[in-house]
Amino acid sequence: MEQEADILATEEAEAGVEQQLLRGSRNRDGRGAEDAYEGPSPHAYDGAADELPAKKDNTWSAWLNRPSIAILLPPFLLLATAMGAAAVPRVNLYLTLICQDYYKERERNLPSGSFTPIKLVLGADNPECEVPEIAAKAAMFTLYINVIVGLLSAISSPRLGQLSDRYGRRRLMILSSCGSLIAEIMLIFCARFPDTITYWWLLLAEVFEGALGSFTLVLALTHSYATDCTSFAKRAAAFSFFHGCLFTGIAIGPAIGGYVIEKTDSLISVFYAVVVIHVSVLLYFGFILPESLSKAKQMLARDKWAEKQRKLAESSVSKWRLALRHMNIFEPLNILWPKSGHNLAKLRLNMILIAAIDFIMFGVGFGAMTVVILYSKIQFHWTTQFAAYYTSIVNSTRVFALFVILTVITRLFRKKPPPGTPAAGCDTLDTYLIRGALSIEVLGYSFFVLARSTPLFVVGGVVQSFGGIGSPTLQSALTKHSPADKTGHLLGVIALLHALARVIGPTAFNGIYYKTAESYPQATFTVLVGLFMCAWVAAWFITPHIAVEGAEEAVERDDGESAESQPLVARS
Repeated sequence: MEQEADILATEEAEAGVEQQLLRGSRNRDGRGAEDAYEGPSPHAYDGAADELPAKKDNTWSAWLNRPSIAILLPPFLLLATAMGAAAVPRVNLYLTLICQDYYKERERNLPSGSFTPIKLVLGADNPECEVPEIAAKAAMFTLYINVIVGLLSAISSPRLGQLSDRYGRRRLMILSSCGSLIAEIMLIFCARFPDTITYWWLLLAEVFEGALGSFTLVLALTHSYATDCTSFAKRAAAFSFFHGCLFTGIAIGPAIGGYVIEKTDSLISVFYAVVVIHVSVLLYFGFILPESLSKAKQMLARDKWAEKQRKLAESSVSKWRLALRHMNIFEPLNILWPKSGHNLAKLRLNMILIAAIDFIMFGVGFGAMTVVILYSKIQFHWTTQFAAYYTSIVNSTRVFALFVILTVITRLFRKKPPPGTPAAGCDTLDTYLIRGALSIEVLGYSFFVLARSTPLFVVGGVVQSFGGIGSPTLQSALTKHSPADKTGHLLGVIALLHALARVIGPTAFNGIYYKTAESYPQATFTVLVGLFMCAWVAAWFITPHIAVEGAEEAVERDDGESAESQPLVARS
């Protein structure tokens, strides 16, 4: 009965929004819709369905038309699986293309007849390519790609994320997925016609992917979609669902990719399958996925944006200063420096430290991946299939840590606050989980530094994967330090930081490996151990239970149970 009352309250609130929008559009005294609106706040029922049917309807059609994370999880899992399946073959394909170009250049520069042509099998494990110089060139080329995608997505992601507040999440998901599809198609052309289309054309394809936000924006939009569909109390659990699906896809993807390569004896077949997945997901977004933001909320956001632009145009600020403000990609970071609140100094320190640690963990996870694959291939002579199976094992362990270990720890040790208790930052368990995850990361990368054989290196990867519980904990803890009505802004900032990490991480780690590949190839992992030690020290300065001003949402209760105990993927 309480849930039905919530649904009726939601419909009445949104009806009031739509009526006030119409009233605001007819206003003749110069006020916008934001000023004209005097009814219930459109955010009063955070997480409520935006366009629920008048009566409870459990039919299949009604379920598909009701926004929920259960509808978004399947295509997201497909995208993660495609990314995991193509990760190792992509690096090996880059290596073969660069190797082929390297030997062709040597053949052109040497006198005729003094060089024996080398026949390479594209994407196969060619022993001729397993030399440090070619591996270093491959690392630098991967660095160029990451810099292009990272910088462009850092610029575009916050703006596209804000655009989704005005025009809906679904449209922006479609737009961002198109960029990834273009990049995959170009890679197939380079692999099929290496003599005609040089691998440098891949950089142009990555320009499209980065300008449209890449997977970084897709991840942020899925979190925004989950924010629209769930209450504040369930938001952390929703994030963990997406993180779990992400690493599930990355875990099973390499195994699927390795199996496809083994059965078809063709590395390019993996990328054909990836293209099919991208097209299928685009069709799913376009024709099946319901929009999570109602027209009323979209129109309110558009009117607020128009009013803000009108005030800026009428202000005394010069046009060139306005242009510089629009070009400043760091302006959204202001949310990490709140202007008011209790214990303001500790609140700011918490937000900065948590964001910085999350930035490090994402940058290391993304930037060290290529180095691990190249290092293992050169040092231990791993085949493509074995590298794929290793990646699958490591990410399977990470999924186990997310779905089982983190869930059990939360159930056993997290104390439920009394009903009506306002949000008060991260709790003590969050800080313990963050410090524990960083300790595991230090131990895992220490194995990488010391390993001189495949078994010990694999053990290090498995140990390090348990540190995966840190990422959703950090992002959940960060949202607890901000009012609920600013969650979308905060998620845009997280996307911005992840995009920058995608540039800085690979730039630093690939650059280190490039310089030390011949003298001390373990240097990258040594730096990582030191970096995580610094993050571990910083985590001890995070203060739990810092009250957040403006976070009115309290712990919900339904029939004596907390909101977290209710089904996360059900909306009825």
